[in-house]
Amino acid sequence: MASPSQAYAPLWLKVLVIVMGLLIVAGFIVIAAEIARRMSTPNAGRSPAAASFSERIALPAGARVVSMTATGDRVVVHVETPGGPTQAYILDPRNGTLLGTVEFAPGISR
Repeated sequence: MASPSQAYAPLWLKVLVIVMGLLIVAGFIVIAAEIARRMSTPNAGRSPAAASFSERIALPAGARVVSMTATGDRVVVHVETPGGPTQAYILDPRNGTLLGTVEFAPGISR
């Protein structure tokens, strides 16, 4: 049979268990607060492409948009002009700004 002094855990072990329990409770509180903050913040769960904006990009006269392709964090718009070169307009989908154009001059096909 164990003596009463051996039946009790050391003081440092009790303190360690209490501190770890408090850390677990604090962690759950931080996680719950972060979830509540993200749910209450507007536009927190929306992707950058879903943001609304209005941007006007001037195309050459008679040009028509053939296709639009999302590539990574850019949108590429394929534009054909009658009798002129084909162009690719590169846009930032977060705010609609024109980042640049690539011109494909007519040439010899391969």
